[in-house]
Amino acid sequence: MRHSRRRFLVTALGSPLLAATPRLNVERVEFIPVIVPMKKGTTVSENYGKYLDIRLRDFDKSAHYLIKLYAGGGIVALGETGREVPEAGVKANADFLTGKDLRALDFSLPSLGLPHTGTADGFEIAIHDAMGRALGVPVHTLLGGGMQKKVAVSYWTGQRTEPDLIEVGRRAVEGGFHNLKFKARVGDPIDNQLAAVAKACPGLTFIVDFNSSYPDLASFLPVAKRLEGFPVTIEDPVPKRLDWFRQLRTRTAIPYALTPSGPAQLFEAIREQACDVFNLGGNMRTFVKLGYAAELAGIPAWHGSGVEMGVRDMSFIHAAAATRSCTVPSDTLAYLREHDLLATPALRPREGFVDVPNAPGLGIELDEAAVKHYRARV
Repeated sequence: MRHSRRRFLVTALGSPLLAATPRLNVERVEFIPVIVPMKKGTTVSENYGKYLDIRLRDFDKSAHYLIKLYAGGGIVALGETGREVPEAGVKANADFLTGKDLRALDFSLPSLGLPHTGTADGFEIAIHDAMGRALGVPVHTLLGGGMQKKVAVSYWTGQRTEPDLIEVGRRAVEGGFHNLKFKARVGDPIDNQLAAVAKACPGLTFIVDFNSSYPDLASFLPVAKRLEGFPVTIEDPVPKRLDWFRQLRTRTAIPYALTPSGPAQLFEAIREQACDVFNLGGNMRTFVKLGYAAELAGIPAWHGSGVEMGVRDMSFIHAAAATRSCTVPSDTLAYLREHDLLATPALRPREGFVDVPNAPGLGIELDEAAVKHYRARV
């Protein structure tokens, strides 16, 4: 009987599970702009030089919007948008939801039918949190079930000088992390940097993200040859031409990660055997679907990030927990900000993993004093 009930609970939203719930009317929606600075020294080396990607300095300049969705039964559910979204779009979705029964939303659509698609993913988080709280189940149950009890996460930094990168690597090891992800661009002395930090931090593995900065296969191939032998995965070294990725795989002994532009490119990459790992994103439901396709292909994945705060990061943890293929350390990085805005230390990695909450909904609450402190003017 317990097994039958579990199968019922993990049915997709919009199915008998949703129909069986009582009305869940949205009484009001509050949205709060917040900017939480990164901890000092966590992103880039300020003296990096001419190859520095200045976008890596911008994480403190744009607000995220925290969403507080008030529903029947005293439920206060939480969501969080990405950076650089328009307040008008957030307000349009908040107005649209006010007074609605959440069961009436169209869960077959990525946007849930919300009028502003660019902020719909932040509201999707709050809607799932509300339904999980109402049903007494964690969000990962609503997404298909808990495949993992803990989710691997990476230590992250931007572009670094060699001494700084060694120091970051040591911080990662001291924090119990097993993987360090960092940024590089065309022209960076990546082989020297990687050699130095690998020597100082034996046992640490690496992901190096080039953000497609090398213009073509010919320009990156000599670099790739110099990186053979290091415990490294290379992410998006060149523009996302799958024939170039496939040639890199056949001509060098390094695993390559692709951030697909969408489902079509993911399926094409699988068919063309163009990569070894996927960096996946999208809203929670889309991530789980793409992760399932990767699982069928036998390709592991991680959850990408826009360098979020605690609420959005926890939604990533639930999505990863519902995805069997998400075994590569993910980019859940709220611990690198001055505060994750959460009342409990739910997102503090231990030995390179974040435990998946089993409390109803997201399993988190806001630190209201911190929210007030970091509230932004927009």
